[in-house]
Amino acid sequence: MIWGKAGEVLSGFARRTDALEIIDGPVDSIAEWRASFRDIAFANRWFGGTGAVKSALRRVRARTILDVGCGIADIPAALRQNGRQITCTDVNPALVDLARREFGEDERMRFMIADGSRLPFEDGVFDVAMCNLSLHHFAPEFAVKVLAELRRVSRAPIVTDLIRAPLTYAAVFAFSRIFSRNRLTRHDGPLSARRAYTLAEAASLATQAGWRAPRVRRYGLIRMVIFDDASI
Repeated sequence: MIWGKAGEVLSGFARRTDALEIIDGPVDSIAEWRASFRDIAFANRWFGGTGAVKSALRRVRARTILDVGCGIADIPAALRQNGRQITCTDVNPALVDLARREFGEDERMRFMIADGSRLPFEDGVFDVAMCNLSLHHFAPEFAVKVLAELRRVSRAPIVTDLIRAPLTYAAVFAFSRIFSRNRLTRHDGPLSARRAYTLAEAASLATQAGWRAPRVRRYGLIRMVIFDDASI
């Protein structure tokens, strides 16, 4: 009986779910929505999100960085050193406005509304184009388009995200219950673990997007880093 239950749990992660998170649609309360993104920023700071990006950036010297799907721009804000110029984009105007109000006075950061699948930049204009904790929001076809755009506009594309696995679900579920009382966080956090890609799936997406030598590595227990060895 125990093994049967365990099998049910494991089989639930064999296929990625496409169920939408609350933050992907209209939200009734702006304050609740903002608080959920602050929970994400907290998790990035203390549970590996920012660390994963910094680890990837050690492989390449970057002075110009593009962040696609920047959210409230907590990760770009953590990278403001060594003369870096960071362009933060998101398709959601309300998020861009929130990030601009938080960090808009910093000359090292600029903010734009942009669709990650159709970036308004010339080829190779950035040293690094990154996308953090956003890939799982994209269906495979759209994810390939975003990855292709990251590759096109930069010398070194970098993506970080969750890994779809039971351990990830358990960790994110625990975080959402221990560190937050936010309704969106408690719903969307565990669902993010079910929407994420596996390491093999992420590598396949990058290959389809035209990355020349995609490499996917585990960072910590529940996150992945995707980069293109051909650009290092």
